[in-house]
Amino acid sequence: MILRTPPPRKRRADSVADHESPVSDRRLVLYDDAVPVSSVDPPPDQMVCTYHCRQMVKSEFLVAFDTAEKQVREYQSQLERWKTELHESEDERKKCQDRLSYLEQELEASKGREHALQERLLKEVNDSQERYQFQIKRCHELEVQLKKEVDSRKNFESSAASAKERVTDLEEKLQRLSESSEREKNRLQRELSHLQDESQLSVSRKTADLEKMRLKAENLEEESELLRKQFKDIREQLDECLHQKSALEHELSTIPTPSQESTPSEDQNLVKHLRDELQNYEAEVQEARRLKSCHVNNELLKEKLLEEKGRREKAEMELSKFQQAQLNAQNLELELMSWKSLLKEIPDVTSYDDIPKKIAGLQKEAIESMIKVGEISAHLKELEVSLELAELSKQHAEKESALAKEEAENSAVEVKRLERMLSSVTEERDRLNKDATTLNKQKTVHADGGMMNETLVKDLESTLALREQTIKELENNLHKQREVMNRQHDEIKLLNEKLSFEARRIKSLEREGDRLRSEIALLESKLGHGDYSAANTKVLRMVNTLAVDNETKQTIEALQAELKKTRAKLQAVEELKGQSGQA
Repeated sequence: MILRTPPPRKRRADSVADHESPVSDRRLVLYDDAVPVSSVDPPPDQMVCTYHCRQMVKSEFLVAFDTAEKQVREYQSQLERWKTELHESEDERKKCQDRLSYLEQELEASKGREHALQERLLKEVNDSQERYQFQIKRCHELEVQLKKEVDSRKNFESSAASAKERVTDLEEKLQRLSESSEREKNRLQRELSHLQDESQLSVSRKTADLEKMRLKAENLEEESELLRKQFKDIREQLDECLHQKSALEHELSTIPTPSQESTPSEDQNLVKHLRDELQNYEAEVQEARRLKSCHVNNELLKEKLLEEKGRREKAEMELSKFQQAQLNAQNLELELMSWKSLLKEIPDVTSYDDIPKKIAGLQKEAIESMIKVGEISAHLKELEVSLELAELSKQHAEKESALAKEEAENSAVEVKRLERMLSSVTEERDRLNKDATTLNKQKTVHADGGMMNETLVKDLESTLALREQTIKELENNLHKQREVMNRQHDEIKLLNEKLSFEARRIKSLEREGDRLRSEIALLESKLGHGDYSAANTKVLRMVNTLAVDNETKQTIEALQAELKKTRAKLQAVEELKGQSGQA
């Protein structure tokens, strides 16, 4: 066996005697072989299998850990990008606030100007109202009289027109009803004829079917009667045959001795005739017995065939089991041969009694290393869980930032709408100024234009009321926009705090990952490079890792269950947040 370290120094005789005792010291000792190095065969692949498998598992674990680190770096880049986007959104929000303040100042100035215009217009309207009250009263009285006359005339005309329309409507309804009744009558007649034809066809078909069924029933009854008659005849014939047979047997038994009166020829003929009939009856009975025995034999043969089939299936099953047992025996023989060859190559093992001690020592070392690896894997699982929580919180922050962006866009749209409303208010103000100038010009006009002034005054009052409503709506909208902007500012502050907390958490996770990577590298170096000394040798090729694998599986299952529980809790928290947001 090739050794990677120089042979140990020779020890004294007392130390050798101490090590030869099985209880004094349980360390593993490697002895020098007398065989030269070139003559020793390399170890088989089965001995190195577990070492390579562990190396492959560790490489896969490192690859997974590298992918996790890459994901953490990507998350950091995404966090930085979101920070820049948040700064841009804050700049845009500040611009919107400045724009809103400027618009509010313009609104206040326009309100002052509109208030002055309203006061001046109210004074002018009051003067015009005082001037034209008398004329309005007279016009009102005349209008009342005219309305009464016009209403009476309209009532008469409307009553006459309504009577004419009613007459025409009634005539049209009568025509429609007559036409519809005729159409309905024709349709019903057609449906009746169609239904009669269908009923006749169905009746004819049913009668034909009934005739067929009746004929079939009669034929079947006749056949059944014929069969019954044949059965009765056959049964009577059989009874007669049996009766004749019994009578003939009785006659034969009671035949007296030949008398002197009967001739021998007649007796011989009678005996021959009786013998022929007996032979015929016996042949018929034998035929019946033969048929019965054939039927019984057929049933017995069927039962025997079924039994033989069951035996054949059982034999096939036993053969398959026997073949499997042979294969298992061959596999066991091969395993025994491999174990024997391995026993020859294991150092410090001279008999079967030394194997449990060797395996116990190796198992202790392997269990210690596997416990360390399990602790590291559990810690890594915890880190993965924390990373998932960080990802979830990051996604929540992304959603909140997207909502903040949408609200900022909505506020910008609302500001544009307010600007358009302000422009419409300014246009209305200009129009009111123009109307005021036209009123001032019309003051010099004659008193005949009183009605025109009254209509203009009413239009001005309505426009003033509308303007007041629009101004109130604008004030309410501005107040709401201010509240929304303040709330968005608070939300953005909270998001910034969350992002900073997540960044600190990711940095701590990165530091923990670096520490774990260094520990894994140290463990790999210890597992892969043993010094083959009696105290520090770590051989991982003949370890029974069933118990260790079961423990690792149990730990993995427990961690998976904890992950599922945490995910369920996170989903419940997200649902509660969504419900609270909707409320």
